[in-house]
Amino acid sequence: MAKSEDKLDIIINHLARMDKRDRLRMWGGAFKGALAIIPAIAFVYGMYYFYLHGDEVMAKIAKVAAEQAFEATTKGTEGIFNQLPNFKVK
Repeated sequence: MAKSEDKLDIIINHLARMDKRDRLRMWGGAFKGALAIIPAIAFVYGMYYFYLHGDEVMAKIAKVAAEQAFEATTKGTEGIFNQLPNFKVK
């Protein structure tokens, strides 16, 4: 049979390994927590930027959308009118 001192040594070794594992888990959790905060910071910064420059952003979006709509309508009607002479009714 093992002596009680040997059993205590075994228990102490197990506790030391558990302590190292828990320390590693703690650092890993802190690292994951820091990574999880990054998207929240980006979202808050984006909201603040949009609060300050929202009018400029919306004006630029409207301008680009109007330009694209103009191009689509001019190209679309030219394509239709160019196809009309080739259209034959049987």
